[in-house]
Amino acid sequence: MKVGINGTGLITRALVKLIALNEEFKDIEIAQINGRSMTIDRLKDLLLYSSSQGHSNLDVSVNSNSKELIVNGKKIKYTADTKPEDIKWLPEIELLIEATGTFRDDSKNSKDPNRHFKAENNNLKGIVITAPGKGSIVDYMWVASPDLEEEITAVTSTGKPFVIGAASCTTTATIPIVDTLDDLFGIESCYLTTVHAVTRSQDILDGSKGWCAMDTQLHTTGATKATNKVLKKSIPMDGIAFRTSDKAGSFIQIDAVLNKEVTKEDLLEAFENSKYKDSFAYSTVTNPPSSYVRGNKAMVVLIPDEFVIINKKRVIIKGLYDNEEGYTHHLLHLINFVISKMT
Repeated sequence: MKVGINGTGLITRALVKLIALNEEFKDIEIAQINGRSMTIDRLKDLLLYSSSQGHSNLDVSVNSNSKELIVNGKKIKYTADTKPEDIKWLPEIELLIEATGTFRDDSKNSKDPNRHFKAENNNLKGIVITAPGKGSIVDYMWVASPDLEEEITAVTSTGKPFVIGAASCTTTATIPIVDTLDDLFGIESCYLTTVHAVTRSQDILDGSKGWCAMDTQLHTTGATKATNKVLKKSIPMDGIAFRTSDKAGSFIQIDAVLNKEVTKEDLLEAFENSKYKDSFAYSTVTNPPSSYVRGNKAMVVLIPDEFVIINKKRVIIKGLYDNEEGYTHHLLHLINFVISKMT
């Protein structure tokens, strides 16, 4: 299916790269990118090289006359409109990936992704947001959402335009750990700590968005609420995020009090037999740095050497996740699934 993307940020560039280089996403064809303020030549450079992920191994060029990117021989139309209703999406585009981080709240007109459906002569049938939805927008995650088959089938078969959210990178790393522990042992309470790579919401210097991004800062995290929302559970959870200046690669720690006594062997067996087993990876080095996880496609890379058990029921699970390509890889599985229900 031909899709459009609104936005040119980290997730958009990861989408272009992973779709172009992975056969498992062959059913997704990017036909158009709307870049708002970025020039097509700048996007070309950013697709070729990332300061966090390195060389992309893509072949990228620009046709200035037709305003097209050519990525590994495939043409992508490029536009630069700031308002969703002004974007002239190609008529063959049925699914839009909203990746600006701005249009994800249908309770506020200025941030409502439904404005895309007002664009002239568009043929859009649905929108997937590369972030947590707000207002009445429901988040889904591949593997994790308990009623994914039924609900996506229902959403895509009404004949009405739909909008869904895709949670966040931290939620994507949190859910497989928490859901596995809760299903096998039951969680009495849980505290999430993430040491997160820098995001666009941080200023280089002290400014309107907060303190200097070079300083480590304490932030709230919406991942705990999102975890229960996606899983349709009510696990007592809270958490905190340490925002750092690291380019990419984030740490996660789950501190959980379980209903059953466990050993480290019990934990490892639980993860190895979990429904998320194909979405876990395991660190092969001692005390891996954040750069270790860059480019890893797992939902979370567990660090078994750092697992801690206190008084047999309190467990501390540590891991790493690539908040760019790791999240995007999992997101693409969701998009693939949505497309399968639209066709």
